[in-house]
Amino acid sequence: MRTDILDIQSFYDSALGEAARGFIAGRLEEAWGNTAGCRVAGFGYTAPYMPIFRATERSLCLIPEGMGYVSDLHGCASCLTSDLFWPLPDASMDRILIVHGLEEAAAPRRLMREVWRVLADDGRLIIVAPHRRGPWAMIESTPFSAGRPWSRTQLSRLLKGAMFTPAAWTSALYFPPLDYSFMIRASKAWERAGHHLWSALAGVTLVEAVKEIAMPVSGTKAEVLNPARVLRPAGLQGNRRASSSAGRNSPFGENED
Repeated sequence: MRTDILDIQSFYDSALGEAARGFIAGRLEEAWGNTAGCRVAGFGYTAPYMPIFRATERSLCLIPEGMGYVSDLHGCASCLTSDLFWPLPDASMDRILIVHGLEEAAAPRRLMREVWRVLADDGRLIIVAPHRRGPWAMIESTPFSAGRPWSRTQLSRLLKGAMFTPAAWTSALYFPPLDYSFMIRASKAWERAGHHLWSALAGVTLVEAVKEIAMPVSGTKAEVLNPARVLRPAGLQGNRRASSSAGRNSPFGENED
């Protein structure tokens, strides 16, 4: 059973939700920079974040069937979908973002295999997941408390099991999930201090991953080629090439714990 989309939408319409969206969106912009010409899909409830991806070739919000549906999603084209069978061709998306999509999935590994199928070979995936030890997963006042929270070790194991290589990590939401005006006014200070001092208490973990491509070699086991662990928009073929220097100084790139 997934959280109702109206409840998630109501959270993002609140002052607390807007503050949370701003900090997570900032991390996403630092990671992916310019997405001009890219094909971008979001799975879960990603509508508040899709506007940061500008001048895309196309963008699509994939909403899990159990979440429900609303027509107004910040102008993002959208459709209901099964976790396990997305209405998209193989290797058809350059970027895939998952927010409020993994923690309530009934079969996380099968979901990730479907992500692998749809993501282009040189594409990038970012998962935003509630942090297992963070207060946002423990206090039942936001959608980040629903479902299963994840540690970095668990996310890494999930990704590797689905033929992804975790390339970079970061965190967000260090301020308490309390909808008080004084707390929200102080949230920027909490965020700055938390990123440097209290990384274990972050509300969400963000991980960027790339596909592993198996290349069968005659007479031997398939060789798995791990893409370089760098944080910059992946090279796109033809005229769909995104370039950015934003990732070079990104907070992504923390060590896995």
